[in-house]
Amino acid sequence: MKKRLLFVHPALHFGGAEKSLQTLLCSIDYARYDVDLLLFRREGELLGLLPPQVRILDLPPTAQTFSLPLAEACASFLRQGKPSLAAARTLFSRAVRGDLPIRTLEQRGWKYQKQAYSPLPQIYDAAIAYLEGSPVWYCAEFVQAKKKLAVLHSDYRKLEMNRDFDSAYFARFDHVAGVSDACADVLRSVFPEHREKICVLENIVSPSALRALSVQDAGFDDGYAGLRVLTMGRLDEPKGIDLALEACRMLADTLDFRWYVLGDGQQRPLLEERIARYGLADRFLLLGAKLNPYPYLAQCDVYVQPSRFEGKSIALEEAKCFAKPILTTAFTTVRAQITDGDNGVVAQIEPADIAEKLRSLLTDTALRARLCGRLRDYSGNPGEIEKFYALID
Repeated sequence: MKKRLLFVHPALHFGGAEKSLQTLLCSIDYARYDVDLLLFRREGELLGLLPPQVRILDLPPTAQTFSLPLAEACASFLRQGKPSLAAARTLFSRAVRGDLPIRTLEQRGWKYQKQAYSPLPQIYDAAIAYLEGSPVWYCAEFVQAKKKLAVLHSDYRKLEMNRDFDSAYFARFDHVAGVSDACADVLRSVFPEHREKICVLENIVSPSALRALSVQDAGFDDGYAGLRVLTMGRLDEPKGIDLALEACRMLADTLDFRWYVLGDGQQRPLLEERIARYGLADRFLLLGAKLNPYPYLAQCDVYVQPSRFEGKSIALEEAKCFAKPILTTAFTTVRAQITDGDNGVVAQIEPADIAEKLRSLLTDTALRARLCGRLRDYSGNPGEIEKFYALID
């Protein structure tokens, strides 16, 4: 008899955790498992890439109301006589505006937000909360499962969360996984009481699958014949796209190259204003989010990851799949992926050093060739799906 799994996640917009979830769902053996997916918001560009075997669950009407725009949601809750939910929705709007750390507000608002949910009637063989925060809390409180697994994608110390709040929820899980050794080490240091259940479950990366996708679309279409630099990531503060723009500005007068960014996010208006002010409209190009970014990755000359922090960067692993010269910043978990001078170049998290290291890569053909050569035999991590099965069986 097939086992029944439940995954819990906020939504499936472009993002590292979302791509990781989509890849995992595409890797599961559906002869062995039936899979349900509960999304807090049934939306996102990656929905169309899910396997047909995945059944998406509908949220209770009250929970769907919670995801509406602020004024509409509050008006609806007040009509229903639920002022606490209206207050919670207002609280979350402050997180979106950036008034307070979003994870801190998420914890403070959970006691109100959870009133919008109800327990699932199905008993699962395993339930997987595939992101830190509300998926973990929901899975702990509202899901019945023989085993529970939480998968955390960030350096927990960077999330500005109350560890005691989360510790009480982790106690209800059989396993708590970080997506890299560094992430798991952080979890063990922050939650020593749960040390025995903390493990590593890496994001699944398949070079052959990505290379097949890279020939399905055209990629760059601007006719540019010079060196192309590529960055993939959300346009928000942790991903450091603003640092990349400043580094580009420092190099623009002395080197011939174009820097392309795939992704969207809250910083887009700010970045567009700076690009116009710096006169870099034909040098630093925001291409938006792409459902298939892999033709661009296959065609670029250098890949740059300018992040301020990451759990484990999926984009870096994908760049490895195409044996690209990689420049990354020294975020806390980077050494689990890149060794400076061996399979990539590591810069400090500031524009001047990013610019200096990028100058070396763009002007030194031999350096680029050597870095590419170190990644020719990169095979991804096909064994991770078996590790996943071992955690849930």
